[in-house]
Amino acid sequence: MASARNIDDSIDALNPRIAVAPSPDHIRRTSSYSMIEGAFTQTFMVWTTGSILTGWMLFLGAGPMALAAMASFPLLAQLVTPVTTWLSSGVGSRRKLMIYLAILGRGVWMLPVLLPLFPVEPPVMIGIMLAVLLFSSIFQTAAGPAWVSLMSDVIPEEGRGRYFGLRNGLMGVVGTVTLIGASIYIDHTAKPAAFQVVFLLAVLSAFVGIRMYGYHADPVWSARRLSLARTVREPFSDPSFRRFIFFSMYWNASVMLAAPFVLPYFFQHLHMSFTQLALWSGISALATLVTAPLWGLLADQVGHKRVLGITTLLAGTLHPLLWMLSWPGMLIFIWISSVMDALSWGGINAAMFNLSLAQAPRNRRMGYIAVLGAASGLAGFLAGTCSGILLPLLQKGTFVIGVFQWTGFHTLFLISAAFRSSAWLFLRSVEETSETTMRAALRFLWSRSMNRLPWK
Repeated sequence: MASARNIDDSIDALNPRIAVAPSPDHIRRTSSYSMIEGAFTQTFMVWTTGSILTGWMLFLGAGPMALAAMASFPLLAQLVTPVTTWLSSGVGSRRKLMIYLAILGRGVWMLPVLLPLFPVEPPVMIGIMLAVLLFSSIFQTAAGPAWVSLMSDVIPEEGRGRYFGLRNGLMGVVGTVTLIGASIYIDHTAKPAAFQVVFLLAVLSAFVGIRMYGYHADPVWSARRLSLARTVREPFSDPSFRRFIFFSMYWNASVMLAAPFVLPYFFQHLHMSFTQLALWSGISALATLVTAPLWGLLADQVGHKRVLGITTLLAGTLHPLLWMLSWPGMLIFIWISSVMDALSWGGINAAMFNLSLAQAPRNRRMGYIAVLGAASGLAGFLAGTCSGILLPLLQKGTFVIGVFQWTGFHTLFLISAAFRSSAWLFLRSVEETSETTMRAALRFLWSRSMNRLPWK
């Protein structure tokens, strides 16, 4: 018997206002311009997040709670996506919606460019920066479901893993080059002027990316608006998607127990410079250029669920271990972790994205993705906030063994590792049409490696 979701899809397919298949020319044009857009948007992202933003907040004197809020606010912003998705469900053009929301979310970064020109005390500036981050995150996150819905209607499903694997790899390389350039500049230029220049260039790059949205194809789609209650309720009433939501919540929470303090640990405990962190990111991005497309190709063969199971296990075990084995002057394990970061997250990001698309009905994707983001964002925000409370308490357990010093950072990483490494258990009940067994997935990897056959 057909499932309720399949029946719903069949009914929607009869509606002439539902998305019309894009032409080959639309597919080529959108896939090309999306690559360009991704490069400029990635430049904006790496210059307003990660080591640059962390370094700026540490320069202002941010403590553990402010750092935890900095890392958690983008996840808190995801709570608004079901509401903004519902409000925008009657809008006929997803492309215009993306443009308007991106202008607000990225243009606000002119504030940190201008703030140092005025006599603002550092604690006040930290508060303003957190407000900028939250405002920016809300509007950028609100644009996400529209972008996902549009791209999933344009990029054919059979090659989606391959395309986004390549796109993610390219974005990683572009992000690395721009991050290294900005990091060298910051290391050798007086502050805060160095940060002001980087933030200004980030905003200019963001607006080039926004201009590229105008060249994307936007197939006709249903403008029928569901009630807000149904928009939120529907994804939870779908058994398989509900299980995927719970997995995403657990994974986000386990990651965010440590994530807010990885870069502060690199800066404060390991005494790494901006340039060293940029090189660490660069190694990861170059490796991602190789690993991300391969994970995408593997997912096309054995399913995104299997790829996600393998990669989350890698991220849950090896990453925290490599961080904890390092100490000031002994960074070999940190450099190894950059390669492992690419190996695992190159698969996680693409598999999570594509599995969410596969789980959601085509004509309800914006709503489903919005609820997924809100639920996983809430879990990540709560865990990230807890990490800001936990770290000062865990720092009391610091001790020294020879040249190695165990700190609260290490204990926090160990707790996160325990939760991360068990995330795959929550993935087992998630259904995927194209899934195969884990043994088959590993056998496929082994045969390709041993026979050195081209990936097809």
